Amino acid sequence: MGPLNNAKNTHMAASVAGAIVAIVALTASAAAQQMQAATFIVVNNLFSTPAYVASENGFWAKYGLNVTVKLTNSGRAVTQAVQAGDAQFGHAALSTTIASARASGNMLTGVMAYYNAADFIAKAGGRAIIGRRDRGIDASNPKSMEGKKIAHLTGSTNEFYLREWFRKNKLDITKSQLVSVPVENMPITIVQGQVDAIAPWEPYTAQAIRELGANAVVVSRGEAGLISDIIGVVVNEDWAKKNYDLIEKFATGIAEATLFVRKNPKESAEIATRFLDGLNVADATEGLKWLDWDPRVSVCTIDGLVRTGNDLLAQKLLKKDTPFVPKDFYDDTVFKRVVDKHPEFFADLPALPKSLAECKGQLAN
Repeated sequence: MGPLNNAKNTHMAASVAGAIVAIVALTASAAAQQMQAATFIVVNNLFSTPAYVASENGFWAKYGLNVTVKLTNSGRAVTQAVQAGDAQFGHAALSTTIASARASGNMLTGVMAYYNAADFIAKAGGRAIIGRRDRGIDASNPKSMEGKKIAHLTGSTNEFYLREWFRKNKLDITKSQLVSVPVENMPITIVQGQVDAIAPWEPYTAQAIRELGANAVVVSRGEAGLISDIIGVVVNEDWAKKNYDLIEKFATGIAEATLFVRKNPKESAEIATRFLDGLNVADATEGLKWLDWDPRVSVCTIDGLVRTGNDLLAQKLLKKDTPFVPKDFYDDTVFKRVVDKHPEFFADLPALPKSLAECKGQLAN
């Protein structure tokens, strides 16, 4: 083959290669344009594990979403971000956080649960009260908590859990000194003896117990019958009605991630450590054991949500002109779509109670 033919072939090969690069670039550009961007703001705890899993495993990307997961340290910060439009999706307690938000005029609603024990009216698997033995706290003697200095997070579900525990045990919480402390700081706060007890969430409960060692007193952990404790995706109520298709894609990714967490708790804990700075894998693995991951909202769930919200009104912890009703807490439009299109994400879950009488974790009247 002469020099002319070699030149022609080289030019042809370069042209083909250039065309391939151009096609790949155009395809990538088109794919990027088709991906919808969204922001999910979550609290820095294990309740957010499905968000970490969905992001890490590319579950949202499969459904055409480019989701940015942002961490904050309280449900209040989440509701403020969603209200301001800084995030389309928020992670929050469907009971206490939504009740607080709506009572203040921030009209949030839940669209997809993930941390939930759907056969319970009230179960708080991820909440706890941990004390120091050397401060006279005795798990078998609830009254030993009266008069103690207790770290809690003001306005959080953990505060409501603490108050309900005191109420259930007929104790006067006003005799104790409550100090507001970021939950991630609670382990070091109690280990250093700055407080007598803490009311944390996981994995900081597991961390505090590990670091206190024999001095740890588990006053209450994952207790049922105190408060309804369901965490899921919250959005602005009016925005939801205009964006059900986008929410469906987002909720589908969350549903798949929740299934993954149920099936792979240790791997999920390892994923969580890549999002939560300084998280110990052993603490995360232990903490996840206490959490239930059933996205279904049952008759038990709805009753717990409404009763918890109205109980906050009755105790004058919140102010609202009218009682809470089910639609304040949850819009099941998207959930029904996800169940219909992806029954495999829920196939491993047991049958749900059909009546309130069959529900566990009954709330006291």
